[in-house]
Amino acid sequence: MHGGELIHQVTDEFGSIEVVDFQQKIRSLHFGNKTQQSAMLLHNPYILIHKYAQAMVLPLCWVKPRRVLVLGLGCASIVKYLYNYYQNLQIDAVELRSNVIEIAKEYFLMPDCDKRFQIYNESAFDGLNNTNKKPVDETDKYDLIIVDMFLTSKAGKDITIDVSVAIENIVNLLTENGVVAFNQLGQNVYSYSAFDSLLSIYLIHQLYSIDIDSTNTILLASKATIPETITDETFRYFEKNTSSPYKYYFENLHPVFE
Repeated sequence: MHGGELIHQVTDEFGSIEVVDFQQKIRSLHFGNKTQQSAMLLHNPYILIHKYAQAMVLPLCWVKPRRVLVLGLGCASIVKYLYNYYQNLQIDAVELRSNVIEIAKEYFLMPDCDKRFQIYNESAFDGLNNTNKKPVDETDKYDLIIVDMFLTSKAGKDITIDVSVAIENIVNLLTENGVVAFNQLGQNVYSYSAFDSLLSIYLIHQLYSIDIDSTNTILLASKATIPETITDETFRYFEKNTSSPYKYYFENLHPVFE
C-alpha cells in the first residue's frame, strides 16, 4: 500500500498509524493509507520536504517570530524545523493522539520538551478552550499558528478536522501582526470547513491562499495586511539558512478575494 518498507505500525481508537521508509532516504508517517501525513529526509531531518509545510511557515519572512503554536503534530516536521532554525523561538504543540507523539520522538527525532518547546497531549479544542479561560496579554500570544489536523476515515479517506467552532479562540491567541496558516486538501479554498467562520472575523483583504501542486491549499489569515514586497536580500537570507524556497511561495501568494 505504501510502496516502501513498513518499519512500525500501531492502532488506536482513531485508526492505524504507520511509519514507512523509502529506499533508506525518506521516512514518512501515514494514517492508514498511502498519503504521507508528514515526512523527513533521513540524512537531513530538520528541513521541510513537503511543499505544504514550507508554505505554512512563509509568514516568518515578515513576522518577527517569538512564539508559535502548532495544532496537529504529524511527525513533528514543522516543530523540528522551527526548533532547529529559530533558536530564540518558543514553540507549543498540541496533538490528540499519544501514539503520534511517541512515534515522533522515537522515529522522527522530535526534540525533548524544554524551556523552548512544550507539547500537550490533548484535543486542540480542549487546549484552545483551556488557554482562553485565563487572561492573555500580548506577551502570551502567538506570532504564527499552524493548523494542520487530519484523520483518516474507515474507508481510507483523508478528513480535515473542522475547526469552525475554535476560530474565535485561535484569532484571540494571535499577536497584533500574527498570522494563522490552515492546511486544506485540494485547490478549492472556499470549501475549507472553517472558511465561513473566518469570514465572520477577518476582513476579506486579510485572507490569502497558496496553491500547492493541485493537492493542498494553504489559507493564511493575517491580523495585519501582508506586505506587498519583500527584498531579495531577505529571501536569500532565509533560503540560505533554511533551504525553504520562501520567494517562490510569496510570489504565489494571492488574495482570496481579488
